[in-house]
Amino acid sequence: MKWWIDRWNSYWFPQSTPIPLSIFRIVAVGAQLLFFLPSIDTNLNLLEKNETLLSPQFLIVAITAIIPEQLFLTPTTFAIIRWITIFAGVTCLIGFWTRASAFIFALGNWIFIAHRYSYADIHHPEAVFCIFLMLLAFSPSGAALSVDSLLNRRRINAVFSPEELDTAVWPIRFVHILLALTYFSTGASKLIYGGLQWINGNTLQQYILTNAVRKDLELGIWMAQQPTLCRLLSVYTIVFELFFFVSVVMPSTARYVLLSGIVFQIGLYAVSGHPFFEHLVLLILLFGFFEAERGRLWLKKKNRIISMAAAKVG
Repeated sequence: MKWWIDRWNSYWFPQSTPIPLSIFRIVAVGAQLLFFLPSIDTNLNLLEKNETLLSPQFLIVAITAIIPEQLFLTPTTFAIIRWITIFAGVTCLIGFWTRASAFIFALGNWIFIAHRYSYADIHHPEAVFCIFLMLLAFSPSGAALSVDSLLNRRRINAVFSPEELDTAVWPIRFVHILLALTYFSTGASKLIYGGLQWINGNTLQQYILTNAVRKDLELGIWMAQQPTLCRLLSVYTIVFELFFFVSVVMPSTARYVLLSGIVFQIGLYAVSGHPFFEHLVLLILLFGFFEAERGRLWLKKKNRIISMAAAKVG
């Protein structure tokens, strides 16, 4: 039992500098502010055109249980939430009152997304990314590269030397697992509902052609006319989605699996116009994290060899 507990703790809570998590914070929050922030116009349009929520999401139900709908579901309230969310995003980006800022920023995004999906039109591209934004509020994401860390160093008159923590890696591990579950469920759904016929290439051809014609994607139209290529890509898609989790249980494969994922998401957008940019950002961040870890371990091993050699000479 102790062996399992030690393995569990070494996976989730290794001693690590908070710098990688802080980089995740800066990139993720910056991307959300610049590119992924839910559209206020879409939410206001839904408010104006619908008298009631068709399929209220849990968060909206919870909020309206406290705040009456006639006060909460109004353009004025949504405008206020919008500006509070943006302000919290900026303070989270620079790392000022990081935990509180991250919580408010994530909650604001959750509210707008939950409201948009309360009209029976539910998708999933933002889910993993927005969960990660909330994880920032419960982790030391502001322990480095932040105003908070700068103020703390000035308070104790210390130089820049972020202390290693055992809580700086678990959000990164968690979002990696969430991506693995997302891809696995997508791949499994294809086989469950489409069977092995999904990999014959015909289904993928149809999907690509339909989306490419609708969105005027020349590359997609060309690819839809290549049956052999579509057949190969069908197999690649299923293998990638079902076995992405290998990068979780075998970290040595992470660089290859994550690179494959980056290519997969870029290709998906190029031929079908599916904008899973949130997944792409997370894949790039994870790839950078694992490469940095490889470099750190290599440097640690090299320093240990040098120390042993020096000890022998001495």
